[in-house]
This record gives sequence, C-alpha cells and structure tokens, in this order.
Amino acid sequence: MTVRLAHVQLLPLITGVQTVTLEELRRIDRSVFEPWIICQGPGPLTEAAEAAGIQCLYVPDLVRKISPARDSRALFQLRSVLREKQFDIVHTHSSKTGILGRVAGRLAGVPVVMHTVHGYAFPAARGSSERLLFHGIEYLGARCCDAMVVLKEDDRLLARNTLHFAASKLHLLPNGVDVSRYRPRATPERDRLRRERLGIGSGTFAVGMVGRLWPQKNPATLLEAVPKLLAGTKANVAVYFIGDGELRETLEARVAELGLQKRVTFLGWRTDVPELLAALDVFALPSRWEGLPLAILEALSSAVPVVASDIAGNRDAVNNGVDGLLFADGDSNQMAACLSRLANDPNLRRSMSTAGRGKIEADYRLEDRVARMERLYLQLLRERAPERLNGFSYKHAG
Repeated sequence: MTVRLAHVQLLPLITGVQTVTLEELRRIDRSVFEPWIICQGPGPLTEAAEAAGIQCLYVPDLVRKISPARDSRALFQLRSVLREKQFDIVHTHSSKTGILGRVAGRLAGVPVVMHTVHGYAFPAARGSSERLLFHGIEYLGARCCDAMVVLKEDDRLLARNTLHFAASKLHLLPNGVDVSRYRPRATPERDRLRRERLGIGSGTFAVGMVGRLWPQKNPATLLEAVPKLLAGTKANVAVYFIGDGELRETLEARVAELGLQKRVTFLGWRTDVPELLAALDVFALPSRWEGLPLAILEALSSAVPVVASDIAGNRDAVNNGVDGLLFADGDSNQMAACLSRLANDPNLRRSMSTAGRGKIEADYRLEDRVARMERLYLQLLRERAPERLNGFSYKHAG
C-alpha cells in the first residue's frame, strides 16, 4: 500500500511555484507515496514530471483569469478526478487553484486537504475591491483545508490574525534548494558558461532576473534601473531576463525606447537555469509580493549576491548587507544604486557570494525540507484517516 498524493498546480510551466512541487515529488519516498500532478494541460512541468515517474492528470478549464463558467467546470472536473483516483492527500498551490482544489478536495471526500501559501496577494492588491476579493478567496480556502504550509513568518501571522486560521494547523517550512545542482563554479568553468550561455567575457558585469514577466515580479523596475546603473558605473553591463510572460512585449518596446538593445537580453524560459545563475555577477528580483522566493535561494546557493525589493519574503531570504542588498519596493533609483555598488566593488561581491552559499548549505537544503514534508503528510493522514496507515512504517518518522 502507498499513499496517493496529488499536487494541484495551474499552468504546466516550470517557475518557482511549480518547481517546489516538481522537486519535492521527484525526491519523495516512492515506497511510501504515489505522487501525481494535476494541472491545466501538458507542458514543460508535466514532461519533466513524467520523465521522473510522476503521473499527471489534466483539467482543461483551469485558467488564470476569473471566469465563472470555466471555474465552475474546473471545480467539478477536479472533484471528479479526485474522487475517481481516491487520493489520500491533495496539496494545492497558489490562490486560484488553491481555492478550487481545496473545495474540490472537500467535495470529493479526500481525507487530507492542504495548501501551501506562496505569498498572499491581498496585502499588495490594487484598491479596496481587489483586496476584499483576494481576502475573501483566501478566507474561504482556509476554511476548506486541514493544514497550511507557509514559507515565512509574515504569512503565518497573516493566516492567524487576518484569516483566523488555527495556529495548530499552520506549518512553517521554508523552500529548499538542491545544493549540488545550484552551486558555485570554478573560474574556468564559469568563464566558459559566460561565453557559451550569455555570449560575454569575464570583464562584463552580468545582472540577471529569473521569473515570470508579469506584474507580481515587477520586471519594469529592473529595466528602468538599467540606464541609472550605466550612469553609476564604468563597468560593461549586460542584463538578462530569464523567463517569459504577458509583459514581455511591453518590456521589449521599452528597451527599444531607451536604446538598450545591446545591454538587455530576453532569454525566455530556459532549462539551464543553474548554469545561467552560476554565470551571473548579481541576481535581481524586484517583486511586489512573494512567499519565500526559490529563485533567490537558488542564486545564493550558486554564490551569486542578490539585489531585491525590500518586501516580506525577499527580506526573509536576503541578509541585507551580508549576502545581498535590499531596496524600497518599486524604487528604480535605489535599485540602480545597489547594483552600482556591487558593480564597483568586486570584494563586496566575493564576500556576499561566500556568505550566501554558506547560509543555504546550513539552513535551506532541499532534502531536509522533503523529509519534513513527508513527516507532515503522514502525521495529517494518521490524524484524519488512521486506517490508511495500518501496518505502516516510515524510515523518517520521529
């Protein structure tokens, strides 16, 4: 007997949220758990999952935009899938799939329904009506689950004090990194990666951002900082956007307006992110809201200093002045000043590189997080459906 575990995602992309699911399910104990992914349709996420022996199911009406008709169909499709496959645990991610998946799990009678909070959107909502909508969705979702995993203390406080979710059902489990995959490279290999992957030499100051090009990640602030960075350093600067999304055309048009075509490159979605990160001098993330950004942790594990917006989540991941620098949310002038400081001080970059790698190795190893998650799954199942674990033993129990 194995425990049937389904993670519910929205799009089959491989961004931070989906990576958390993929890396956990790749490593989960297959003698105990039977892992599945449910999402909108086939894509890079499901291709990588199936290559790792993770089974996938599709709900075509799962869409990002609010659509009462499609959302209703998605809810009942999810309920049908969860009931048919008789999952023991359903684990949802993100706001929309979080509410649909949790409600569907309850309707389908899944013994354990849980959710990971990858950063609440309602504190950063534009206007009171949007904030009320987001808050209402999260409040309803909280009523439909047995446990919530949060990545940082701020979200635990929001869940307790704003959503009135029981403290005993909240579990703080920060994201983890595969430190063997995201690692610093010796100078000859790093120089080769810079030539082959980025087309630059060792003398170029390379700044990169990894993430979806959409409002939450706020890539426009990085773009607007580039001319100011150029004014603040004599270094040969190159900036890379690694990812794609609905803002790409707007950003490309702005690059042309600013005459930065030789400085700014859009690389799209890539499968060689560990190599790209290792080739950078600085990683940038100007997000408006976050959970605990996996991209920042991966950059630090790669021994790359970070420049990030001073928001909850980012400030949990970055030790300001030690392994990175924080700037006021949306302030391209401050962001440019932070980037210029690092461009002009290679010794500071080196000390931050060492500090960041050491922190990840000590506190954010992926295998430790997976073991903790396995224990949590079994604890919840033991509480909700103990008959499913009759005669069961688990090597990491304790």
